[in-house]
Amino acid sequence: MVLNKNLVYLFIFYLFICKFNVVKSACESTAASWRPTVASSASPTSPAISTSQPALDFNLNANNLRYMAHWGESDTSIVNGPDTTGFTITYTNYGPDSHMLFYLDSAPALKANTNYQLSFGFKLGQTLGSNNNQYSSITLHFYDPKDVDPVHDTSAYFYAGDHTPLFSKVITGNFGSTSYVQFTTTITPTVDIGQSFMALQIQRTTSTGVGPTSIIFNNLKFTIPAKTITTPTLLTKDSELVVLPKAPSALDAQDLITCPYLSSDLKHWHDPATWGGVVPSPSSSIVLPANTKVLVSPCSISQTDIYTKITIPASSELVFFDADMTMNVKDIYVQGRLTMGSSKCRYNGKINLVFYGEKTTADTIATYFGSKGIAVADTGFISVQGKQYHNTWTKLAATAWSGDNTIYVQDSVNWEVGQEVLITTSIPEDEVFDQNEVKVIQAIQGKVIQFTTSLKYYHYGGQEYQSQVALLSRRIVFQGDVASSETNSFGGHVIVSGEGQFSGLRLNKMGQKNIKGRYPLHFHLAETVSNSYISDCSVTNSYYRCYTIHGTNNLTVTRNVAFNAMGHCYYLEDGVEMDNTLSYNLGAFVHTIYQSAAGYTQYGQDFEESDLLRQPADVSAGVFYITNAWNTIIGNSASGGWAGFAFPNLPAPIGNHRSVAMVPSQYPTKVFEGNSASSSGMAWEFGGSIYVGGQLSYGSNDLLQYSSGRNSRETFLNGDEDSTEVWMRFNNTKVFLSNRGLDHWGERVEVVTLESHDCHRPATLFGEAWFSNAIVNGQSGNILSKSTRYNRQGFQFYDTLVQTIVTNINFRNFIALSNPANNEEDNKVFISMTHSDIFKPQGISATRNISFTNVATAQRIGHKVDTTGSSRYFNFIDSDGTATGRTATTIVGSHDTWWNFDSSCSYNTYWACYVCNKGTKEIANLDVIVPNLIDGEEYDTSIEVGKVALFGSGITDERKTAITNNVGITGISDMGWYLYFTNGQPASMDVHMKQVPFGHYVFLAIRYPAGTTFSVSTYYTYYPPSSATKTFTQATSAAAVRSGDGSKYYFDGTHLFVKVVNFRLEGVADEYFTRGGATLNDVYWGMYLYIRATNTANPPVNGFFKNLSDVRPASTL
Repeated sequence: MVLNKNLVYLFIFYLFICKFNVVKSACESTAASWRPTVASSASPTSPAISTSQPALDFNLNANNLRYMAHWGESDTSIVNGPDTTGFTITYTNYGPDSHMLFYLDSAPALKANTNYQLSFGFKLGQTLGSNNNQYSSITLHFYDPKDVDPVHDTSAYFYAGDHTPLFSKVITGNFGSTSYVQFTTTITPTVDIGQSFMALQIQRTTSTGVGPTSIIFNNLKFTIPAKTITTPTLLTKDSELVVLPKAPSALDAQDLITCPYLSSDLKHWHDPATWGGVVPSPSSSIVLPANTKVLVSPCSISQTDIYTKITIPASSELVFFDADMTMNVKDIYVQGRLTMGSSKCRYNGKINLVFYGEKTTADTIATYFGSKGIAVADTGFISVQGKQYHNTWTKLAATAWSGDNTIYVQDSVNWEVGQEVLITTSIPEDEVFDQNEVKVIQAIQGKVIQFTTSLKYYHYGGQEYQSQVALLSRRIVFQGDVASSETNSFGGHVIVSGEGQFSGLRLNKMGQKNIKGRYPLHFHLAETVSNSYISDCSVTNSYYRCYTIHGTNNLTVTRNVAFNAMGHCYYLEDGVEMDNTLSYNLGAFVHTIYQSAAGYTQYGQDFEESDLLRQPADVSAGVFYITNAWNTIIGNSASGGWAGFAFPNLPAPIGNHRSVAMVPSQYPTKVFEGNSASSSGMAWEFGGSIYVGGQLSYGSNDLLQYSSGRNSRETFLNGDEDSTEVWMRFNNTKVFLSNRGLDHWGERVEVVTLESHDCHRPATLFGEAWFSNAIVNGQSGNILSKSTRYNRQGFQFYDTLVQTIVTNINFRNFIALSNPANNEEDNKVFISMTHSDIFKPQGISATRNISFTNVATAQRIGHKVDTTGSSRYFNFIDSDGTATGRTATTIVGSHDTWWNFDSSCSYNTYWACYVCNKGTKEIANLDVIVPNLIDGEEYDTSIEVGKVALFGSGITDERKTAITNNVGITGISDMGWYLYFTNGQPASMDVHMKQVPFGHYVFLAIRYPAGTTFSVSTYYTYYPPSSATKTFTQATSAAAVRSGDGSKYYFDGTHLFVKVVNFRLEGVADEYFTRGGATLNDVYWGMYLYIRATNTANPPVNGFFKNLSDVRPASTL
């Protein structure tokens, strides 16, 4: 049959016309006044909360079990089959007498004295021959993750005898049949079991013999039985001490007569007249007519075709109607206005924009705006505002256990049946063991929410802290298409260079990994905005960030939620972003890109920009990434991430603002109030949930470089180094389940009102630091945090050249371990850095008003005895005696008798410290520099070169400590310090008075041969005033030197006596650091004492007087 070509063309044209007539005819009218039915704001009716909870099965098979044994493991040790519900275990020749099957997920949390069930069928793969033994038992074990991690351990080696399980149950019976024998066993733990790994141990009477054998399981499952739901005791507040502010409870006021779709000057998309005669094809590049407002209704557009590009000119507006609809689109460019609701008319329709496009760096939207998304030019305005759900997130009001399908929350919510809800993790290592759960609401009544499926994991809701519960669903959704988005981590994006308002919007599978500027929701170079905000939105499953503020000031980002994102989430990009408000937001489960920054020292690791890591700081991805601290950050919560809140140091702005003359890292916090962070800081020994550190800058190759570790910051008023020094301030902060709660590499910081629970340490503070008004709780009621994998330390004092004051702290629940590695790792409250001989503490640490709850006296201090200078000179001042339990101001000094300076001192064997009444004494520090012996260089391998011992003041025994080739001696002021060098006494010595407080001194004695003459003087290296530069004269006695003004010396033929006084000091306020009623003396640089010794009868050899006996000066001096 031959078809007429013209007839074919006519038929195709007919189909084309019919297609668009279908669209047109679906809409009832093109009249300007016509509108479709408006979406209802009503929520679906919730069924009643069920009072019964179904059983929860954990089905075990070859896909989620790992074979581990003493030996004999192979790729075929465990495989699925032969039936659909079973798996087979095969043993090679001479296999071990037992092996383990580990469940490759965290086991459910189990309540003590509660019945659970293990059931399975078991049979032999073949009849056992004479060389193969019998199977004697199967034991269910629960192991602490510190003993085994089958998920991440690279080796399959495991010997059960090496580890003691938390709980075990032995199952016996007939294991000798080649037909299935069914086993059902009740498991009743005698203790609560928190985070653990579940394992089955299959035991034989001996090792296997010659030839492979196999066993088969079917329907292996662990069951949490069904139960009747009873209402638990509910929390009435979320914190004991801190105040975590919440978003206002009132919903936004609505005025529906102002709804954008009611405007009388709108033209319908489906009206050919709007377009000059023909409705444009989805495949065309559509440009709205100039000076036109176009209304999109569900019937106006194809719900299945993909629109290539829509451009809204500067004089035009595209208005979406408030009704359910889906638009599939590649690009939308807004030069005018795009409206999908307003602040007074928040839409109830389920509007879904799906963005399509394969991965590309081409600018298909417009120049600099990329592809696959919405771009709003600087002339444009966008308003996307869906139904308001409040609160967008809350917290548990009671603990939820594995198997529970009902939770209780603290705040009223207007969430709906069928919506998705996130319950955040209650373990420290969020990235290692993902226990965040997303559930669907089955029923909701007030503050009670019931899910369609039960919880797998335990989520803590005790008084100390609570897992967050967040609504992920919204009625308006922007999302990347599934196929191309997931394959290449290339979702859609929204970029706004004008004004924009977003509320009630979910952005799912958005962001384009490692492509700068392509983030889910991004204010880009909008400068100072006046009519913009992001409120009560959610970002989920993002490929690159969450909410970005870039070159934009005065933006409000409030009441939002983010979950499961790659790279920094709430992201302030270049360092110039200031005066923005981030309030009442939640972020959770944020992942690093490329790798997680770690390293073995304080300095972390260095990374460089590359195609795999476009922003190198993403190796330490934080939930909140704040490149400039001068912003208001209030009431936010961060769960997970390398850090919860990251404050990197930028010595200059980056990106589009490289030429801006400012130092972002010099700005202090504007407001940091009522924020919380948890389950983070675990990737690196020095990581913290709130992390002020790292440095981001350009290298000589013009690529961004990131150093993840210790990089200090100076902070000044208005960020101006010529202005007043100011402190970064963190108020009303809660940290929990963290490595270090707040980790601050900076010169000045105040942490006031803090709760820390289940953290390795509550804070690590550098520079001039004040930590005050806090609860530091070593162990909460959260059973997941009770693993001995992590020890607790109440506070670690730094080891040199800082000033740390700790006041008004209640330490709780620091419980001794059964077998600690050393004293400081035994869950002690106060410890110090003791690893170095180079870095030695001065008088730099003080406490006041310290209290203890459920802390044994032995746990108050954990000094680690070592040969290092930082160990020998460990000290702190207990300003009121509350830390040590004395009624007087107290000095705590290390294990050496050097600190036993008077009769008030006693040695505490639990603390390995001397404890003394301070009286009028202070801590003093001298750097003694001796040419060719102690030259001021830093030596990792220290050599003991002498000693310093107390003398005078009635001391008759030797109370000393070692001197090494690294400079620095710290001890008690107003005392005699006798220096003796093992291989000779120096002819030349400089004494740097780094800390000899005003009104105090060190009475120095040094051994010299008879007939020695001396030149003694002081000198100040910075603009020396006459009062600081003195040439000493000889006194008539040692006693006269000690009682004098510090300008004389005396030599009695055996010892040179010098009174070391810092003449540069005046006793003024800037010579002290005072906070909370405690005071520390400043370390003062540049004041030196010079000693030059000459003896013609017994001259020095290579600068040292040799063969002088060790004679301590008289005790009567």
